[in-house]
Amino acid sequence: MNIRMMFALALVLAAALPLQADAIASDPAVVQAVLTANARLTAAADRLDTDAFFAGIVDADETRIIQDGKLFKTRAEAMAAVRQGSQGVAKVERHFENPQVSVLAPGVALLTADGTTMVTLHDGRSFNSRFAVTLVFVLRDSQWQLFHGHYSLPNPPP
Repeated sequence: MNIRMMFALALVLAAALPLQADAIASDPAVVQAVLTANARLTAAADRLDTDAFFAGIVDADETRIIQDGKLFKTRAEAMAAVRQGSQGVAKVERHFENPQVSVLAPGVALLTADGTTMVTLHDGRSFNSRFAVTLVFVLRDSQWQLFHGHYSLPNPPP
């Protein structure tokens, strides 16, 4: 069974068994494990370590990353964009605020949050921005990994 079929099945089961899903959602161990997986991804991204960052993302054709209206249809495409986007960047700091984890089914969890990103370029310029993120994590080989990520920045004022 491929990951897409597993994900679809998990969503159907979550809808069909709401009481069981509620019981799973209250499991603080799952919530903490997902928050820990996200913290590892964030730390790797802040270190500008693309390889470590993508080690925490499911390596499958169905993996999707969306950033500011751009859909990366493959993991390799997203990885190339991250490498290119980090050119000239000296430092990144992300601070997640209000992270909420919803367990959708056994082995599938949704993390939503907002926060602040601070970027410093090699030439000394720095930028701060708010962000919002929706991340779907799946449990693979006893590790929570990112399956789908949607990261967005607010629209600039007119």
